[in-house]
Amino acid sequence: MTALIFLGGMLILFYLLIVMPQRRRRQVQDRLMSDVELGDEVMTLGGIFGLVREVGDHYIVLEIAPDTRVKLAKSAITARTEAGAEGEPLDSPDGSTDPPETPLP
Repeated sequence: MTALIFLGGMLILFYLLIVMPQRRRRQVQDRLMSDVELGDEVMTLGGIFGLVREVGDHYIVLEIAPDTRVKLAKSAITARTEAGAEGEPLDSPDGSTDPPETPLP
């Protein structure tokens, strides 16, 4: 009887620690893939940022630089980033749009 209770406890623990968080992550990813729209700035699994220029059923076309477009699977999108109006880059905390200067060693 003790072994049966232990096994039941392990199954509940397995469900709470592994299955539920994985299910939540999958729901968030599915919602992200279905909500992506033209003009959104997104980040891919490879860390590439770009603007969505075309949306298909299972793919998107990202513009990663002027006149440079890449076709990717929707499942490669990991996050939607915040972009300014018309896809402009975000301002830095000090208000400038230039990349931060790093001092040379």
